[in-house]
Amino acid sequence: MTDRPISIKIAGAAARVVVPGDPFEVSCDSNGCRSNCCTMSAPIILNPYEIALICRERAMSYEDLLDIVETDRAKAFPLVMLPRDPACHFWTGKGCSIYRGRPLACRLYPLGRVFESGTSYLVHPELNICSGLTASPSPTVGDYLRSQDVELQMVMADHWIQFVSEIEQLPLQDSPVTSVAFHMLVYSPDTPPAQGPIDPTLSLEQRFLLRLETAKRQLPRFLKIA
Repeated sequence: MTDRPISIKIAGAAARVVVPGDPFEVSCDSNGCRSNCCTMSAPIILNPYEIALICRERAMSYEDLLDIVETDRAKAFPLVMLPRDPACHFWTGKGCSIYRGRPLACRLYPLGRVFESGTSYLVHPELNICSGLTASPSPTVGDYLRSQDVELQMVMADHWIQFVSEIEQLPLQDSPVTSVAFHMLVYSPDTPPAQGPIDPTLSLEQRFLLRLETAKRQLPRFLKIA
C-alpha cells in the first residue's frame, strides 16, 4: 500500500490528509447559517460542469451568470469564480438556493480536495471551522461524502483537471481573445458542445465530456496556436 502524507500545506496552513475510513462525526446543516463556507471566504473556482449545474438549477443563461461570477486569468488560463465576500450570491436566509446544483467545494466543506504530484487527496484544513456543522451519526469521512453526494462531481472534476493539464501545455496568450475562446468553447453551457447535430438525449455529464473533447481540438485553431 502506498504511503500517504499526514498533512499537506495549503496557503501556508496545514491540512490533514484523510481517507474514507477515517472518523468524521459531523454533518452540514443546510437550513441556513452565516458560516464561512457561504460567507466571507475566498471565491470558488468553477469548472464548466459546475457552471452547467448552476445554470440548470436556477434556469439561467450563462450570460446572466456572468453578471454574478468573477472572471480572471491565471498564467493566461481563464478562470470563472463564484465570489463569497460578503456572501455567496446564492446564499439566502433559508439556505442555499442552488443546493442540488452546488459546486463540489461546497459539498466537501469542511473537507477539501487537492492534487499533489499527480495524486488527489482529501484533506481537512485547520482553517475550515464552521458553526453550521452539527453532530451526526455518520461515523466516517466516507459516510459524510455519501451524504453530500460528491461521487459524480469528483469524477467530472477529474476530467476537468486532466483537460486543464493538457491545455496548459499550449502556449496560451494572456489576452482577451483567449478569454473569449474559453467562454465560448469551454465554459458556456448555452453553446453547442460539438459541431454538427447534437443528440438531444445526452445527459449533462455527456455534454460536458463532449465539450472538453471538442475544445481540445478547437482551441488551438481558434487561437491560431501551431
